Amino acid sequence: MTTPEHSVNHDYRGRSVFISQDFMLVDVFNDIQQRLEARGIEVVRGPGSVPGQRVNFPRESWPQYFGRAEVAMFSSRNVATREIMQFAPRLRGIVNPTIGLDTVDLQAAAELGIIVGHGATPENFNGIAEATVLLMLMLMYNPDATREVMHGKRPRPAPTPESAWARLMMRRTVGLVGFGRIARGVAERLQGWQMRILAYDPYIPPESVPAHVELVDYDTLLRESDLVSVLVAVTPESRGIISERALSLMKPTAFLINTARGDAVDEAALIRALQQKRIAGAALDNFQVEPLPADSPLWQLDNVILTPHMIGHTKDVFASFGKAGEDNILAILRGEAPPICKNPEVMPAFRARLQRLAQTGA
Repeated sequence: MTTPEHSVNHDYRGRSVFISQDFMLVDVFNDIQQRLEARGIEVVRGPGSVPGQRVNFPRESWPQYFGRAEVAMFSSRNVATREIMQFAPRLRGIVNPTIGLDTVDLQAAAELGIIVGHGATPENFNGIAEATVLLMLMLMYNPDATREVMHGKRPRPAPTPESAWARLMMRRTVGLVGFGRIARGVAERLQGWQMRILAYDPYIPPESVPAHVELVDYDTLLRESDLVSVLVAVTPESRGIISERALSLMKPTAFLINTARGDAVDEAALIRALQQKRIAGAALDNFQVEPLPADSPLWQLDNVILTPHMIGHTKDVFASFGKAGEDNILAILRGEAPPICKNPEVMPAFRARLQRLAQTGA
């Protein structure tokens, strides 16, 4: 990692960076823009974004936005396609300010030697890990029903197993679909709760899994878990991983928690499963269309907790994004790997790309 002194003393004047617009991340993007401009970097901003739609940049706008950009910052609502990467004559790297990279064609970036940084700060992935455990507890204990008793909106239940709605997490089985940073944080927090912790992730070496976690196949996880937590990055392989078939394998008493991305879940299939009580319930912080449309059947269900893609958004995480975004961009401008790098294996191709750009004077 580059020292702060190196970063401070480097002259970035005359360099150019593209930063998209995002209606949910206005302050984050503006903070990063101000940080870069204070160093003499030219910042070109993208077109506005609106709720419920992703920004697909029309080809005629590419020279304006990407003609000079050495680094381009996108978001989960701005799409970085192979074609844009191939067009941008000076592009070295791509940065997202947050952890998600589902709108970036990572395969294209790897093939083109484009390095990718993102906002997987400890404040980010630990906040989502804590919030995921929070949603698990809310599903098991149903504090909203208990608060209704306090406010006289619901009768106090009889002190019997049949009438009580809260259930212990202890001795339950939790299944983690994906075992990256967030899932590891969830497993770390649940260690010592006398729970069985299962994980499914075909892309990690078994020896990297801690002793308190069992690496299992996907069907086993679905069949045996009382709580299924979706924690995958959305790729062509993981898109819709919670499918009609997956839901059919879950216990009728099991809960689903999605704090990853809406596209990881077949939302129509989940709605049917919830409506028909084929699973006990769900907690969803992400949806296929965000904000969740007013006509979505999810609003009418009494066995789902809905939060607007912000359950892990703490004061701490927003404080971390500006500095992380700035550091990632500055490192790429210096020809180095970003401190929070998604594809470090691309570094040899990245160095070769820099050499080609230098030879062409880009």
